[in-house]
Amino acid sequence: EDQVVKRGQKIAEMGNTDTDQVKLHFEIRRQGKPVDPTRYLPATR
Repeated sequence: EDQVVKRGQKIAEMGNTDTDQVKLHFEIRRQGKPVDPTRYLPATR
């Protein structure tokens, strides 16, 4: 929480656990409330 992320900054890495699936929870919050992250991500090509 309360972290600023800059363009190009690594925010996660894949690990090796006892599961056969890799999962990542990604969430953006403004003033403590979740917001639509697509507003902050680049458009797909």
